[in-house]
Amino acid sequence: MEDEGTVRAGGGLPAASRRALRGPAVRRLLALRAEKGLTAGHVRVAADALGASERTVWRWLAAAGRDERAVDEPGARAQTSTRFTITPEVRGLLALWKGNVRAVHRELALRADRQSPPADAPSLTTLHRAIRRDLTPGERAGLAGGERAARKHDVFLARPRGWRNKVWETDHMQAPVLVDVEGKARRPWITWFTDCATNAITGVAVTPGDFSPQLRAPVQCDCLLGAVWQRSDRVGS
Repeated sequence: MEDEGTVRAGGGLPAASRRALRGPAVRRLLALRAEKGLTAGHVRVAADALGASERTVWRWLAAAGRDERAVDEPGARAQTSTRFTITPEVRGLLALWKGNVRAVHRELALRADRQSPPADAPSLTTLHRAIRRDLTPGERAGLAGGERAARKHDVFLARPRGWRNKVWETDHMQAPVLVDVEGKARRPWITWFTDCATNAITGVAVTPGDFSPQLRAPVQCDCLLGAVWQRSDRVGS
């Protein structure tokens, strides 16, 4: 079975990435069909990029034509209200037990037995299937081994190490907290810059909304002031 984080020979995308691209690809093909511009060549290119057969892509398009919800997860089994999914409770248990699925399954079974009347717990196979379906490889690694393990599945610090201040990387995220901004509850955005050689944070901005062009120049100035220097460094020589 192909590992979801492994890149195929010939430069293909990892399996998890190909699955994530199914929905956007099918939407684009449907848009072409609505414009009467869809050709077999379009389907052939999509099938090659997604690692599927042309017949499979045509089947996804037919399913999306019958039910627009099928566009969200082409090729997935029909959604049902009884399908077991990974909830925040299960995520918490996976973090508590450091990714030990058997331990999480035992805990879920105990909790189900304590309910009145007793409820049905998912089988171990169902739990494994839901974890593979609902969590990315990085999430699974992070729940089992922490943030450093999760970082191995993204681009963080993947760039070859150079000298200080040669290359900076930036990231941008919306914080999972609410703050009072002029009487309104808002989730702030955090933007920061990191020196790739030392992993030092050279600049950061916290804003109540999206990072606007008006804020870019001040933050860049702060980054220059926060650049990583040592006594042996020379400027402008």
